[in-house]
Amino acid sequence: MIPSLLAMALFAVSSVSARRSVGVFGPATANFFRQVLAVGLLVALVAALGSGFSGPSLGWFLWSGIVGYGLGDAGVFLALPRLGSRLTSLMTQCLAAPIGALLEWAWRGQAPGASQVAAGATILAGVSLALVPRRGIEWAGPGWRSGIVFGFLAALGQSGGAVLSRHGFELARLAGQEAHPMTVTLQRAAAGLVFGALWFVGARMRSGPVPLRPALAEGGGWLLANALAGPTLGVVCYQWALARHPVSEVLPVVAMVPLAVIPLAWWLEGERPTRLSLLGGAVAVAGVAALSRQS
Repeated sequence: MIPSLLAMALFAVSSVSARRSVGVFGPATANFFRQVLAVGLLVALVAALGSGFSGPSLGWFLWSGIVGYGLGDAGVFLALPRLGSRLTSLMTQCLAAPIGALLEWAWRGQAPGASQVAAGATILAGVSLALVPRRGIEWAGPGWRSGIVFGFLAALGQSGGAVLSRHGFELARLAGQEAHPMTVTLQRAAAGLVFGALWFVGARMRSGPVPLRPALAEGGGWLLANALAGPTLGVVCYQWALARHPVSEVLPVVAMVPLAVIPLAWWLEGERPTRLSLLGGAVAVAGVAALSRQS
């Protein structure tokens, strides 16, 4: 459970910093440059610890990167300016858990047990309760309908990428090899960067370049924080968790990201949690405790 909890905490930091960087750079530019930073950092780390681009599962990890880093992250960065960090993380993480379990069940025949389903449902119920919108304020802005579509795309990308990664880890195990989580993260990030670069080029052709010097002065720190906490260290912990546990156990824990966003939003944006937020947090923590006893 430790790698899942670490991934959850890092993804929460990534969510808040992503919202700030999107506000400065725009979705396509913020996504592309944080992917460039992440790949550069991962290359340096893998040079010392990983095995580069090799192994029997390489193709599966590359597809996982296209689906997770590519489609999934595009959905996140397009949903953020429409729904905000709390509702975007709610849709992405909460929908990813049941979608991932269903995909793994349908494809790999690995159905979660009744107790795991109950624990996962408890976590998701707690997260949903904690993030009930205040009188619909978050839903009143322009583009919220498209935001819901992009939020669902983000959840589908995250869950699909997780299932593909899990399959890749299983193939490596059957071949008698160990897929290092950091190496897997680099392989996935490189594949996702191709998708991100195409999106970035298309956005620049459509709307023109963003003046980078003033943007970096204003949002460079948030961009770096997003790159470190999300596609670098956060995904390393995420792949570490998937290497050890089924998707149906990992995704419900990572689904607590919106809860971890609450104190960060309070600290950085002055948004105080409601009583429902605190109650939902208690319910979700109880679900994590129940799930950890079964791992």
